[in-house]
Amino acid sequence: MHIIVVGNSGTGKSTLSKKIVRITDYPLLHLDSLWHTTDYSDDAKQWFDQQQVLFMNQKNWIIDGNYSRTMDIRIPQADIIILLRVSKIKSLCRVLKRSLLWRIDKRSRDDMPEQFNEHLDSDYFEFLKMIFSYDGDRLLGLIEKYQKPDTQLLVITNNRAKRRLLKSL
Repeated sequence: MHIIVVGNSGTGKSTLSKKIVRITDYPLLHLDSLWHTTDYSDDAKQWFDQQQVLFMNQKNWIIDGNYSRTMDIRIPQADIIILLRVSKIKSLCRVLKRSLLWRIDKRSRDDMPEQFNEHLDSDYFEFLKMIFSYDGDRLLGLIEKYQKPDTQLLVITNNRAKRRLLKSL
């Protein structure tokens, strides 16, 4: 089984992915933890792509993260695509809360590499702006473009739906 979990930042991708791992015992790749170990260069992009392909050579896997540039690598391999959708305001609030918790306890973000460092700077504010301008329909278009005909798309919009999904696994 190959599962990808996508959605705006702050929708709960990593949290849900970890819960799915507890049920399935499938290996999990957090794309954030992979990407944020790089220097963000063109060489890093190539390495990032290769690491995803290598990870997907396993029998079962879960990949959590957007990175629309590499959707064409992951989506065709997925048996299940879980698309998390919540309001942009809720996503933004969750990200701000997550950032504050991380400042208090670095272990609160075990989906991020140890060397990850978040600053309240212009890059961070650009990130927040990206959350608010996130285009979920564009992501849905990428899913429709690359998914196999038998791929199951699950659109999750609330905690009740997340609980139902976890029970079904």
